[in-house]
Amino acid sequence: MLLKNLIEKYDKDHTCLTPNAIYSTTIHDNEVTTKVKLPKDIIIPEKDVEDLESDLHYAIEKVLKKFF
Repeated sequence: MLLKNLIEKYDKDHTCLTPNAIYSTTIHDNEVTTKVKLPKDIIIPEKDVEDLESDLHYAIEKVLKKFF
């Protein structure tokens, strides 16, 4: 199913906050992999790298918690 269809299923008024970013997710028995292809290069300052990793961890953890 296309992500566009999934999003519309939950929020018909949703406006994408990351236009032209391409998300792909692969789900297997004991592994979930999500990848984001950005529409342009971004520069993440070294001081923000750990915060980004932590924010992504907590965002994914929030989604996956219902399966534990």
